Amino acid sequence: MKNSYAMCVTLIFCVLLAGCGAETSSNARPDAAAEQAGAIEQTNTPAEVDTAPEMGAAAIDGSVVALLKQMTRSVAGLQEFAVTLETGFDVLQPNGQKLEFGSRQTATIRRPDHARFTYQQRSGVAGELVFDGSAIWAYERNQNVFAMIEQPGDIDASLDLVTIELGIPVPISDFFAKDPSIALAADVLEAQDLGNSTIDNQPARHIALRKPGVDYQIWISDATLLPVRVVITYHDEPGQPQFWAQFLNWETETTNSDAVFVFSPPEGAGSIRFATFDTSESAEDEAP
Repeated sequence: MKNSYAMCVTLIFCVLLAGCGAETSSNARPDAAAEQAGAIEQTNTPAEVDTAPEMGAAAIDGSVVALLKQMTRSVAGLQEFAVTLETGFDVLQPNGQKLEFGSRQTATIRRPDHARFTYQQRSGVAGELVFDGSAIWAYERNQNVFAMIEQPGDIDASLDLVTIELGIPVPISDFFAKDPSIALAADVLEAQDLGNSTIDNQPARHIALRKPGVDYQIWISDATLLPVRVVITYHDEPGQPQFWAQFLNWETETTNSDAVFVFSPPEGAGSIRFATFDTSESAEDEAP
């Protein structure tokens, strides 16, 4: 995958903050940052059904779309929550081999305008991203540097600024939006119920969706109607790379203090400016 960009201001922060994850949104292309090398350790998932019925053209199971919308309503209804994610994504190499990289992240959300995302890459790079209702703060622990930009507004506006304008990936950010169905339930070409499944000892329903350029598999908890696993396949991209996220722990009864959403620069931390992206240049000029 090739991302065309022209770095304005500073290069370093964009490279460091790529560790926030592999996705700018659940419809985005996988992050191909080579510096995210690390051990390939996907979370354990029980074997699924050996075969599934073929999905034909315009094969939309209305009950699957209804279940998907139930899931998005369940997420949207959480006014304050935290969830831990294990993520992985493929990077296609010039020789055709696919390598997997990933990270563990925690998202702490207080709607409408507060959020904190922490991440730990498999390579050891770690940091955080904080929305405090008036500004966005990003911190890279290994280099002990941070950046700030003023941003009053809700979580959706902050996610758009971070992922689109600043080019900082936030894994499956659509799931943290005010209305996740706007992105997740749009443009569905095919939808299929793959039946009962078990993920980390949780009974779940396994559904498959096909959208333009992207295939989704989502496992939805029977008990909570919250997602427990997502796999996204970019079937129009060379090698059909995948991104996956396992929701390890939903904390839906949590009440966080205001201090959780306040960023205080650690002692000795250096202040730098955000890099910005210019997508007007040809993608062919950039290597993966």
